[in-house]
Amino acid sequence: MRIALLICVVASVSACAGSPGSPTGAAGGTAVDIAGTWNGTMVSSNNATQQLKMVLTQSGSAISGTWDSSSVSWAGDISGVINGSSFDGQFKFSGKVSDGTVCTGTANVVGPATGSSMNWTSVGGVVGGSCPAPLPIGLQIAVQRQ
Repeated sequence: MRIALLICVVASVSACAGSPGSPTGAAGGTAVDIAGTWNGTMVSSNNATQQLKMVLTQSGSAISGTWDSSSVSWAGDISGVINGSSFDGQFKFSGKVSDGTVCTGTANVVGPATGSSMNWTSVGGVVGGSCPAPLPIGLQIAVQRQ
């Protein structure tokens, strides 16, 4: 009985620990506008640095968009929220490797965002299915608005 009660308490606390109802920054400001086109790099601890382009849309604090790389055949979707000047979201990967296998995965990314630059990281990197090519780990994404 005590274990069941402890599980209910932990689940309740976790469910209530989300973001506040309206996005605010450290000084109580509104969410930074990050809609638009961004160019930069994607670096991981197990792959070469890749060039990257992102096109983002924003509705309030909700962010969505796409990305692709001119260096490799990777592309995908981006989704998340901006809370003040902090982004928290997902970076989805899809790409075909040399043997024709399509590899997919998702990285949870977080980091600061301003109107001119963003630096997102994912310590765990891309988590996905079986792939003959190494999925990126220790991911760092640095982009500037175009």
